[in-house]
Amino acid sequence: MVHPVWHLVRGGNVLVGASTVIVGALMVKTDFSQIDVVLVLLHALCVATFMGAWNAFNDVLDHEVDALNHPERPIPSGDLTLIQAKAIGRAAFLLSIISLLGAMTVAALFSENLSGWLPSIGIWFVAFLLMFHYEMVVPASFMLKHKGLVGNLAISLLVGIVIVFGAAAVNGISSPLVWIVATVAMLVNAAREIVKDIEDEEGDLDRETLPKKIGADGSRAIAQLLIICSFIPIVAPYAREMLPMQLLLLQSPAMLVLISVKPKLYRGEDYAAQRSLRFAMMLGLAGFLASVLYPY
Repeated sequence: MVHPVWHLVRGGNVLVGASTVIVGALMVKTDFSQIDVVLVLLHALCVATFMGAWNAFNDVLDHEVDALNHPERPIPSGDLTLIQAKAIGRAAFLLSIISLLGAMTVAALFSENLSGWLPSIGIWFVAFLLMFHYEMVVPASFMLKHKGLVGNLAISLLVGIVIVFGAAAVNGISSPLVWIVATVAMLVNAAREIVKDIEDEEGDLDRETLPKKIGADGSRAIAQLLIICSFIPIVAPYAREMLPMQLLLLQSPAMLVLISVKPKLYRGEDYAAQRSLRFAMMLGLAGFLASVLYPY
């Protein structure tokens, strides 16, 4: 049985996020020094705990909506109280800050290029601002969660910058390949966020989501457009000779899964579609990772 805390922080997604940091770093270099390993692992821990905190706060703020859409979540199911969930979120957020400070200390004491590492701090604050302006319903917040497509893009931007955060750990934020890979993740995840909103349309009583604005069919059309657009950055690194063209074959599993999403959307199989999109994103990242690790 899954522990309620693991369920609250969405442990599987947290592990994927931490792994994505490592992928971002490997897009820049594959010959890690000992200091690189420490910095990448601290960045991965920083992202994992940040995501865990965000997911916990999300469940706290959405516990009434989740009672309709996701009654199996830890708070509506009674596995955790609101007080416990808040405490877990605060603890995870504190750990994220400590991890970032730890990485900063290691970089300052042992790294030869501290200035190349400093963007990590800026990226973390961008992620924090995205969390604040997405989740918080206060006058100072843009309340992006209630802004339909803009909110979907905000969440997806966070997914993309995790890859850039990993690259920053090894002074590689200027690498074009990193930004291209981040764009793939952002586009595919944006499509997935839209499809997830279609799934939750009936229960999202307090949100003005894209499906509520333009309907489920229109939202599926935008999701399909984003999927089509994602093929451009998937192919671009190989076409531009950043990676060997023959290794484009390694992206065929991701592209086939992306192609399979269209008939699922046409049939209204939104749950299957969003799961396929998540799988395609993971396959795409794996394809890029295999391409940079391939001995050529």
